[in-house]
Amino acid sequence: MFKSIYCLAVFGWLFFGSLQAFSQSDRLSEFDWTNVDPSSGQESDFVVLVSGKKLFGEVLRNYDKASYDEIQFQAGGEIKAFVPADLKGFGLDNGQLFFSRILPGETVQSFVQILVSGSLELSERRGSLFLDDGKTYQKLDSYEKKIDRDGQTVRKLYKPYIFVLKSALSGECAVLLYPKVDRLTLNRDNIIRLLEDYYLCQEAEYRVHVEKVPQVKISPTVGAGISHFSLGSAQKREGRNDQFSNNLAYQGFVGVRFHDLRAIPRLSIDLRVGYSMFNTTVLSSSEGAQIAWTSSEETEETAFYVPVSFNYSVVKNQQSELYFGISGGLWIKEVTTSGGIVDLKNVSTGDTRLYESKIVEVLDSNFIPGLKVGYTFALSSKMRLLMELEANTQKDYYRFDVLQNKSEYSRGRLSFQVGLEF
Repeated sequence: MFKSIYCLAVFGWLFFGSLQAFSQSDRLSEFDWTNVDPSSGQESDFVVLVSGKKLFGEVLRNYDKASYDEIQFQAGGEIKAFVPADLKGFGLDNGQLFFSRILPGETVQSFVQILVSGSLELSERRGSLFLDDGKTYQKLDSYEKKIDRDGQTVRKLYKPYIFVLKSALSGECAVLLYPKVDRLTLNRDNIIRLLEDYYLCQEAEYRVHVEKVPQVKISPTVGAGISHFSLGSAQKREGRNDQFSNNLAYQGFVGVRFHDLRAIPRLSIDLRVGYSMFNTTVLSSSEGAQIAWTSSEETEETAFYVPVSFNYSVVKNQQSELYFGISGGLWIKEVTTSGGIVDLKNVSTGDTRLYESKIVEVLDSNFIPGLKVGYTFALSSKMRLLMELEANTQKDYYRFDVLQNKSEYSRGRLSFQVGLEF
């Protein structure tokens, strides 16, 4: 009797242990999926159907996001839509990997991003992290709760993820890492580093599937365009008129764009150095009961423009992008004037006199804020066409002085530029 029970227990242990080992090895075998298309030898997007068939093509996506409810997959000129129930998973050319899984507490499958694979699997869905140790699949969570302490209500932070991590780690390496787990702040990078330390200590095989997805992408930019300068916000006497004979300037820029931030993919930052050339003649006039005058003075202005802009994309996909931004920067200028002439006329007698005089004074206004809208279009996988319209205001920029009759102006700048993003 006892012998039979003992044999049954041993058989059950071997049977269920083999099931667990099979489940674990089957899960790990999925991590060998590669995104290299054997027909081209190039990295490519792919899907794996429920049948196990693997198809290479392109996952149409807005940006390198980490949450998908459905994907549009293009292959052989045909576009198909897939939901989690249709696939075992899919991968992207940048190394991101997604599996169809039923998350803890849910009943239907979702696309979850695999961050780290190995004996412990770390995955993510909409900012929430999950750990699979081959036996359990649990959410790494923390929360605050109000408690009463000495008659006062305070908020206490609970960290159940620490227990989940300690339970999943095993062996001497786990003991060595317990102090680090106790101090660990819950975020993706911290958990990835912890698992890397654990695998290295164990000398076990593992793979990080986000290593090819940088925190931010950096792209050089270059371009050229034209600006339209105008006078605004005047402080002047009644009857005084001032204007430019030419309102157009020419400009160019080089810079870098920081974009596709992993945390905020629709945000981008432009840092540029621009050069502007503006040659014009300032024309002024005034008419009074006794005296009327006109004046003119030529100005040549060159300037280095060093702006920083923060942009938000309202449309962003692999083919095109539309964004709005705010900017601010330094306007480092050099202005020369020449040929200042005043034509003074006595209205009652008709006598006319000409005077040589300096008229234009450029005030110390170096900061230039602005707003812009931009559009980029993909020319190739490594080059985009860039077009921008930007409006700036240079406050208290000019003072025009004719016969002690002074006027002061801000200057408006509307620019259009075309360039390339690499």
